[in-house]
Amino acid sequence: MENSYPFGGVAGETVRRFTAFSTVFTLFPALVLTGVLALAAHFLCKWLQLPEWMSFLVSVIFTSPVIAKSALAARDGDLDAGFLSNWNLPELLGFVLRYTVLTIAWGVPVVLAANYLAASVITKTLTPLGFVSARGAMLVLELVVLIAIAVIAPTLTLIIATREQSIASCFSGDAWGWLLDRRGDLPAYYSAAIGGAVVFALLITPVMLVVVALAFVVRMEAGMAAAAVAYGLLVVGSAVLVGRLTGAFVLSETEAPEESAAPVVPPKPARSVPVPSPAVPHLAGMDIIAIAVKKLVLTEDAAVPAAIAEAETLRARTPDHAGLLAELAKLYLRAQRIPEAIATASEAISRALAAGEMPLAIACHEAFHAHRKSLTVKGPELEQLGRGLLEQKKFGEAAWCFAASGRTGGDAVRVQKGLIASAEGLNKIGQLVEAKRIYQFVVNFTPGSPNAQYCQDALARINSRLKKAGA
Repeated sequence: MENSYPFGGVAGETVRRFTAFSTVFTLFPALVLTGVLALAAHFLCKWLQLPEWMSFLVSVIFTSPVIAKSALAARDGDLDAGFLSNWNLPELLGFVLRYTVLTIAWGVPVVLAANYLAASVITKTLTPLGFVSARGAMLVLELVVLIAIAVIAPTLTLIIATREQSIASCFSGDAWGWLLDRRGDLPAYYSAAIGGAVVFALLITPVMLVVVALAFVVRMEAGMAAAAVAYGLLVVGSAVLVGRLTGAFVLSETEAPEESAAPVVPPKPARSVPVPSPAVPHLAGMDIIAIAVKKLVLTEDAAVPAAIAEAETLRARTPDHAGLLAELAKLYLRAQRIPEAIATASEAISRALAAGEMPLAIACHEAFHAHRKSLTVKGPELEQLGRGLLEQKKFGEAAWCFAASGRTGGDAVRVQKGLIASAEGLNKIGQLVEAKRIYQFVVNFTPGSPNAQYCQDALARINSRLKKAGA
């Protein structure tokens, strides 16, 4: 199943909102804070007598709260957040710490390598002809690699720092494996950042240049100040846009806020139980299947191939038995026969829902948590599954199912109501940030729906509670 929050659509919406002329007014406080933080970094580096390369890294770290504010707000679903509202200082501080450690981790080796490369160019390649050699070609290659790292590393660092919640998790294999899985979205991320910045510059530069010209007519100092503000807005605007796109990148992965739960692994038995033969003449056919399914659950790893063979034989006789299909899917999963496992699990969920066996459908869906995006379950079935998860108070999983249902042809109004019900459940149990993301999702992607105003009101209440909690 495709991602229910396609990043291309979120990125386009982010750029559309950013390129509104009203964005200029939200950038003024960001520009002021950037200037204050940059001056603080400058005086600190001067006092400590740091080298230029280290001063540059300190300046990047000092000014990171500006981009962090936009990234964290967009991650929580607010794609056009104002700069002065809803500051969450503990969360912001956590981001700055993660971003600082990651920046040092890539920045110091890159700067040292750049210094070494510069020394090599100066001492060994003094003329243009020096580049027409094997050594010259290697120097050019090293230079290209360094430039690529210097461009890409800061944005990847920003994405990881926005997504993760601790410094340790920023260096985990799961975090970078997730980013590797999302590599297909990176071209859209960079294209939106570059294209959005260019469009924004084209829209505001003519107006700002007129203001600068008028300021010079009044007074030289006024013109210089206006020019500094105009060019500063372009730089800060690009940073804010990258921050918003970074938050949107993380938001599009979460698909709908959900309870943090580890994927359910098919249970392993404590003892070996032989798989029964289907040929038991004195029992009815369905009794044979029911007994076989109960014993398939207890299959040991060593007996998985034989259990699969027996289950496939039973499936040929009774292809509509949802319980048998669910256990066979789990056996395929344990045998690493992933395509067959996903196809069989999808069929098991559909048949269980059709037969009114909701607990079985939910259990099968949870067993395939890690592969749920690949399950071929129809939109109405996903909505039905979401309703069952709501009854079990699994609000995060329910929200994911409703969002996926909307993506795959489910009824729009019913999907919105399901998402709101999920958010209400999360709100009642105190998971305000998760509830906020769902409300914001409904507002962002269905702005004209009858439920949008209700979600706006709910967001206002949650923001008020979060602000009080952070105070």
